[in-house]
Amino acid sequence: MSDACRHRAEQTVAEVSRDPRILEILKAKGINHCCGAHLSLREAAASAGVPLDELLEALRASVETPA
Repeated sequence: MSDACRHRAEQTVAEVSRDPRILEILKAKGINHCCGAHLSLREAAASAGVPLDELLEALRASVETPA
């Protein structure tokens, strides 16, 4: 996996939600990509009550799976 595909807790929701696959995961996890766009993935996961590791793994898996 390239560094471009690695999602980190410090990235913002806005940075990662440009990919439609990621956007669908964020929505499914209850993370608001509009009002919460300024939040880091760590903050957004905590706000939505989603374990950070679960969110990051789902994001990684989505970009490893061909569209």
